[in-house]
Amino acid sequence: MPKQSTESIESPRLLTIRQTAAYANATIWFVRNLIWSRAIPFAKFGNRLLIDRKDIDAYIDAQKTAVA
Repeated sequence: MPKQSTESIESPRLLTIRQTAAYANATIWFVRNLIWSRAIPFAKFGNRLLIDRKDIDAYIDAQKTAVA
């Protein structure tokens, strides 16, 4: 059986709402509101809503403002 890299186990591509909130240093309700308002894309697996780490990174980058 091939070995899995520890990186893929420690940092999954798809995050739960709770993991996304921790990753973005935000509340669970903030992440839920982002999903409900369609501000970030999500994947639905059964009843679970999962967010791609790349999408939350893109959202964070879009929210940054330039300092003059």
